[in-house]
Amino acid sequence: MKHLALLLLALAGCVREVPLPDFAERHRPMTDDGLELSMVRYRARGEPAGRPVLLCHGISANDRNMDLDEHHSLARWLSEHGREAWTMSLRGTGTSTHPVDATFDDFWQHDLPAAIHEVQRVSGAEQIDYVGHSMGGMIVYAYLAEGGQGLGAVATLGSPTNLATGTLSGPAVVFLPGNFSIPSGSGAYLAAPFEGAIDDGLVARLFYNPENTRPEVFARLMAYGTADIAGGVARQLSRLGAGHFESADGKLDFRRDMARVTTPVLVVAGRLDRVAPAPAVKDGYRALGGPKEWLMVSQAHGAKAEYGHMDLVVGERAAEEVWSKVLTFFHGHTQEVK
Repeated sequence: MKHLALLLLALAGCVREVPLPDFAERHRPMTDDGLELSMVRYRARGEPAGRPVLLCHGISANDRNMDLDEHHSLARWLSEHGREAWTMSLRGTGTSTHPVDATFDDFWQHDLPAAIHEVQRVSGAEQIDYVGHSMGGMIVYAYLAEGGQGLGAVATLGSPTNLATGTLSGPAVVFLPGNFSIPSGSGAYLAAPFEGAIDDGLVARLFYNPENTRPEVFARLMAYGTADIAGGVARQLSRLGAGHFESADGKLDFRRDMARVTTPVLVVAGRLDRVAPAPAVKDGYRALGGPKEWLMVSQAHGAKAEYGHMDLVVGERAAEEVWSKVLTFFHGHTQEVK
């Protein structure tokens, strides 16, 4: 067993992290409850063409999820298209402070406000735009639903609000004792060298479509774009399996309160997404007060292949088939929202 563990560690080192470019600016703002967040800023290339954009990753991920390498980076793509772009690592992920435990409420009550304030402070913009992948979209739903300010327009990518849909993710309920965390980050790191080598298709079927995302790209994402899941986060979000999108104490019903949202939101779903199936994502679209738009990324709607969960952020054609539509939405909602 010891020799097997050493072999796995050696193999894991074969999938090396691609370092950030020299022009990436690192920032470490403090949250109002005393934790440091890791953020990276890319200045707009050429003439600025709109508000700064803050990007937030999903569960079991970190800021590299949206900034994997030169060719798979929504952040750098936005920068090249005239938008100042920022990535962030939520508490417990990346190089942000790792508390003993965290809940989903910590993300929208403390981390997101601190990140928004940092972008506003550095850029001088009163309002910014926002893209959230998976849980990153759920965080902004809760933030806006409970009165959060500072966002001009929002796009959510594969963000479910109800997993009681009879799909693969729906029946899952997580029970974790104390401060136990799910070691998804370390597990993905060890498994990364084998991605694509063992053709069982299990990971691909669940997380991505090989017609959109190359296995070696997903292996890099597994190696340095993932993170462990805090027990408090897992326990709170497990309620989605019973149809509840709510605060940890059950006093706030985010889905109900989303009817109060007036910030423009583009809701994006992938037809082949098995982590956040289209009906689970459409539930959030229906709950939003508006203005809002729905975008299904599929072959029937012009994509060259069906999109799984991670294809939305690291797919080979995501720039033309997903990100460009997000940017068009942002350009269409350039007025300040009071």
